[in-house]
Amino acid sequence: MKLLQLSSVLHFLTLSSALTIPLNRRKHSNDALAHTASLLATGGGHNFDVDVVVGANNQTFKLLVDTGSSDLYIMGDGFTCINATSNLTIPQADCKYGPETYTPSSSYQQVPNETFGIEYGAGLASGVMAYEDITIAGVSVRSKLAIADVSEPMGREGISNGVLGLGYPSLTSAHPGTSVPNDTYFYNRAVYSPVFNAMFEHGLVEPYFSIALAHTSRDSIATFGGYLTLGDLPPVEPKSDFSTVPVEVLKNIPAEFTSGKQQRAYWAFNVSGVKYGSSGEEEAALKTDTNPWQVFVDTGNDFSILPEAVVDPVNKQFSPPAVWNDQLKAYVVDCDAKAPEFGVTIGNQTFYHAAEDLIYDVGEGVCVSGLLPAEKVGMKYIVVYVLGAPFYKNVIAVHDFGKNELRFAQK
Repeated sequence: MKLLQLSSVLHFLTLSSALTIPLNRRKHSNDALAHTASLLATGGGHNFDVDVVVGANNQTFKLLVDTGSSDLYIMGDGFTCINATSNLTIPQADCKYGPETYTPSSSYQQVPNETFGIEYGAGLASGVMAYEDITIAGVSVRSKLAIADVSEPMGREGISNGVLGLGYPSLTSAHPGTSVPNDTYFYNRAVYSPVFNAMFEHGLVEPYFSIALAHTSRDSIATFGGYLTLGDLPPVEPKSDFSTVPVEVLKNIPAEFTSGKQQRAYWAFNVSGVKYGSSGEEEAALKTDTNPWQVFVDTGNDFSILPEAVVDPVNKQFSPPAVWNDQLKAYVVDCDAKAPEFGVTIGNQTFYHAAEDLIYDVGEGVCVSGLLPAEKVGMKYIVVYVLGAPFYKNVIAVHDFGKNELRFAQK
């Protein structure tokens, strides 16, 4: 979820309108259907939740699907909401989580001498580590998860109850001991197998999952958001062959952030260039930047956060052009502007963004570009590049732990 598990850089309400583009169904196996969960899109189609059933009491929680972090956490009964600046206790409702909170069931087993503590861009959460029975998309496994008893405001519209992290185990946020300072959450990890990894390690599914996010209208509050499929492809027809790239070690992540050694953590790979130009321009006439850069994909990020040298000329291609606003740390754009053509080249294909995915309505008549410059948005630790929800909405994305590779097809 976000840069170094950093959440969306801007927390905005989304109000406006856009075209809803349905997903085209493909032929599928019975296993694919059995292991497919529909997603709920919230926040005008920027956040995507999946139903997760936990414990012997079969409590169901809506969790943010997040390929940029690795822990499954849910809010515990009676949790404390704290102000991110003052650290003072504030009403639970101010944390904006969903109404369901976790009550320990007969299958609950707390992990001794371990603490959960994580830092996202949106804030901090902490609590205990436990074993529980977990079911996602019809697949059930006993796995570790985190029960948060303290959180800064990180819920979405009173709907989501936590996060389903789908990154590599080296990013898990359990820590040894019963008390962990919150300024050390990036370090000293007690690494474990997250829930999806536990599923394929038990032979319940193949070791990959796939995601196909839906295009949704900007004024939607809660609507169909696409699919998460475990161990198979989603019921969506691809419009191209799959392009395959190996998952890489993110080079500028310090080793102490990933359990003391350089290893795969985020779904990172190399982009070999971009193509961009005025709306409707023929591909042959588009400008091409063939400078490669490393990036990771993150469904939990509302924006794509890319090199300034890439996004600045692209944002100037809006009609009228987007203008940088240092207070918002974003490019402000007319809500009715024509978005440019913009595609990223991955493997042997260039994947283009739909125009509506490049304009983010922040409310009160203000819109910003969905493309942010990483060097200017105030990263807390280091500069990394992220392809977020604006990218995911246009592809079928396969994340393969078994082959340590990513596969993308145009949706």
